[in-house]
Amino acid sequence: MLPPAVRLLFAFVGPALVAYLVPRLSAPSHEAGVSARYRLAILAGLFFLVTLSLIPTLIGAPRTIEPAGTVVASAVLGLAGTFIGAAAAGIAEFGWVENNSPPPAQVEREVVERHVARFGQPPPLRASKRVFDIALALFGLGLTAPLWVVFWALIWLEDPGPVVFVKNSVGRGGRNFAQLKLRTMVRNAEDHTGPIPAREKDERILRSGRFLRKTALDELPQLVNILRGDMSFVGPRPLRTVVVHEYLQRLPEFADRHQVQPGLAGLAQVVGDYYVPLRSRLRLDRLYARHAGLLFDLQLLGLAMLIVFWYRWKKGWGGRVPRRWLHRRSA
Repeated sequence: MLPPAVRLLFAFVGPALVAYLVPRLSAPSHEAGVSARYRLAILAGLFFLVTLSLIPTLIGAPRTIEPAGTVVASAVLGLAGTFIGAAAAGIAEFGWVENNSPPPAQVEREVVERHVARFGQPPPLRASKRVFDIALALFGLGLTAPLWVVFWALIWLEDPGPVVFVKNSVGRGGRNFAQLKLRTMVRNAEDHTGPIPAREKDERILRSGRFLRKTALDELPQLVNILRGDMSFVGPRPLRTVVVHEYLQRLPEFADRHQVQPGLAGLAQVVGDYYVPLRSRLRLDRLYARHAGLLFDLQLLGLAMLIVFWYRWKKGWGGRVPRRWLHRRSA
């Protein structure tokens, strides 16, 4: 009889290896067969785990009663190994991150040049805002770490592939940055359409993706953007670089909104809605830049959370918070 430590090692490594090799060794298939290959990998790993537990019976070894803790640990390690092995095969095939529709270098350069021509270099960041962002981002990452594992599993099981999506957006000073999001659409959703906004009933959105979008939990990876200094918790919502390039052609003053860092929560989204007209968005973002401060940031962050976790779920909600909540600040 193998020692418990060796059995636990086999319980993890065996299913992981099987789940990794099944999709890697199977013949390349068309797009519709990708999910089937990886579901087969999961089933193969689980089959190996069950077979491993039956080996003593199959070879006629004396039956022993194992401690309940060892049995549970073997099952948990086997399930974890199965998923990790299949996920590793997916990473080897598709990579960690899906970076759809990156802007051409010329577009990035022209966007920066238009910002420099409009206001030169952006004003320096406030130290208090940066300290607040770092502290809250670290707290948020620690608090939500278990959710990342759950959401990654849900996305991957529904549509195997990268679980993180890169949205190339304009940051402070007009520079392009990789805005990170959890993938909420089918893999390579923009291959045939290019970078277009998602519709309310978009067929490309995953079932898990609809929940993530409605709760804004698909934005969790942007905590990493905040730690890196690409974003802040509060500021104008970042827009795609190719979209901003188009806007600047007909509205050069649109660059003004990028004198401050983009944020998870913005005044335009709190006062207005997701689909705010271009000039109204610019007016509200300029208003935020003039009144930016720690107390105002806390007010906007609180309102944004209230919208996401309360108002957005109320039947008949029109997408706007009462103006009186911000009347004193936005008057």
